[in-house]
Amino acid sequence: MTRIRPAILCGGSGERLWPLSRKSAPKPFHTLLSDRTLFEDTLLRCTGEGEGVSFSDPLIIAGQAIEQPVRDALKSAGITAASMAFEPMGKNTAPAAGIAALLAQKQDGPEALVLLVPSDHHIAPVSKFRETIAAAAPLAADGKIVVFGIPPTRPETGYGYIRQGEALGEGFAVEKFEEKPNVDTAKDYLAAGNMLWNAGIFLFRADVLLGELGLYEPDVLATINLALSEDDSIDADLFSTGPSIPIDIAVMERTKYAAVVPARFDWSDVGTWPSLMDAVEADEEGNVLAGDVTALDTTGSYVRGEGITVTALGVDNLVIVATKDAVFVAPKDKAHDVKKILGTLKEKGRDELS
Repeated sequence: MTRIRPAILCGGSGERLWPLSRKSAPKPFHTLLSDRTLFEDTLLRCTGEGEGVSFSDPLIIAGQAIEQPVRDALKSAGITAASMAFEPMGKNTAPAAGIAALLAQKQDGPEALVLLVPSDHHIAPVSKFRETIAAAAPLAADGKIVVFGIPPTRPETGYGYIRQGEALGEGFAVEKFEEKPNVDTAKDYLAAGNMLWNAGIFLFRADVLLGELGLYEPDVLATINLALSEDDSIDADLFSTGPSIPIDIAVMERTKYAAVVPARFDWSDVGTWPSLMDAVEADEEGNVLAGDVTALDTTGSYVRGEGITVTALGVDNLVIVATKDAVFVAPKDKAHDVKKILGTLKEKGRDELS
């Protein structure tokens, strides 16, 4: 049974799920898919043992502004973190991955296997998730930095893609990372048969990740080494001087050790209202209704009321989300553009974003 140290990343505001997700109550801390929050589901998914893997107590790397929600979620899930590091400001995923590797080394030694996972994704079933991690473990133990790829089911333009290369054990070498495509390119990717969605989940040996980070982004490594204290706190002044860069650009697109393992589980980043709708079962009219909602003669719509009664009559293919201080309404195929609304609200100095 392979021992793995999960490192759970918790940051960002999930703006595309506004008006529910906000800076003060970001996406991981909402009960979007079950009676547990996405963060609690992530914690429980990465605990215990089975299907060839045994998870150690998790490491948590999160924003300082959400320290209390993180601690509350751990208590609610009945899980004790091995270590928690709270970033004074967001610096994207490369510094966070490096901090996770440093914390894992302190817990388990230089060759610790680290599973870096976002805290706000939908993954099911848990058994298939564990099977996929177990399948990737030999590659990671051998020095590969493994990213998990999702076999595409549609010509999706909202995800980055991974082009498979030569076979490696249960996975493949990464031939190339591709940016989010336009519709025509996404259709070509779907037809190609060797393209996977980038799920943003990684498995690596701590020493390998730190070595590659030092090779390609030495300023990132130097900054986190200086800023991370012995008690796992992060010095704000030192941390602020470092670069802000995602792990994909910092390491994965440059390293010769990149490998991809196709996922055996269902996955969604539930990053938009339509993708959240796709992740749950609709009713007979194709609607997903959440909260205090009454919908009549309504089809193919997502309707949610948070602390307020919402009614819909005679509408089709809409997203309607209402909280006590804001309402968002859009055709389903336009709902991913909610950031346009947020930009306008920011210009007006509105406080419904916080």
